[in-house]
Amino acid sequence: MKRIMLVLGALVVSAGVLMAEQKEWTNKVPEVGSVSLGFTFNVASLATQMTAQPKANTFLGDFINGANGLFATPASMYILSQDPVAAFRVKYRLAEHWNIRASIGFNGSHLDYSEYVRDDLAFALDPNSENKVVDHIKADLNSSNFAVGAEFTAGPRNLKFVAGVNLLYAFAGGKMNFTYGNEITSANPVPTTVIGKAAAGTKYNDFPGGMGIAWGRPLERKNAGFTHGIGIQADMGIEWFFVEHLSLGAMVTFTPVMFMKQSQTFTTYEGFSTKTNNVEQYNKLVSPGSWACLYGTYNLGLQLSINYYF
Repeated sequence: MKRIMLVLGALVVSAGVLMAEQKEWTNKVPEVGSVSLGFTFNVASLATQMTAQPKANTFLGDFINGANGLFATPASMYILSQDPVAAFRVKYRLAEHWNIRASIGFNGSHLDYSEYVRDDLAFALDPNSENKVVDHIKADLNSSNFAVGAEFTAGPRNLKFVAGVNLLYAFAGGKMNFTYGNEITSANPVPTTVIGKAAAGTKYNDFPGGMGIAWGRPLERKNAGFTHGIGIQADMGIEWFFVEHLSLGAMVTFTPVMFMKQSQTFTTYEGFSTKTNNVEQYNKLVSPGSWACLYGTYNLGLQLSINYYF
């Protein structure tokens, strides 16, 4: 019982100290010239659909080769998120009621997937050979959002109303590069590879045929390539200074208009050509490029933040 009373007493004393300290800094909200570093998290952002990384408790090979892997990525333009899931933000107190701000949010991955395949030359010399060579599939996937803007803040003491506007730039996309252990030759025009010897037009080997090449394998795949977007974003919410120098924020974000552009994309293959009797590269155009304009009231988000002022 005595221990419980001691704990309760300590809590009461601590609460009193905090209340006394709060009275000292409540009216000392950030002054003009103050800078804050913060972290934002948008719990409603559509960026959660961006598959730039393998998920936890999954296999890297499935992320690349599986039914929904990178090989299955369509050629159409990827529609960007209007707001990042998470971002780092800097704010500067320009005037009594005005801040200027900038933020960056990003995610991505660099994947180097390696797999053993049969050494075709060693097998041709000795059918009992167990020699192996290594194929590599490298994938670079990235997405990022940059925002610069201004915000108006007003309110009594440590609870502030905040409203702002940003110019938002975003991009997302990537490419895949392939290197193979077995070379393509006139004697071995269809070597053993990590993608298998699938016929043209299948998921793992979508070589369309041409230049006298009966079978080709990819060297570089851009698929949807990179999509770039620029838009206007507005937000409104509150900022609460719960201790000195630290605040919590909650903002509803809204992107009324955003323009997006995808450039021309292609895939490069290699194969043995019966026309030239050499290994040739073949470029397949994947997409001529597209653009989109999103507007309306659908692009909403809910952004939470923590900020440190100094």
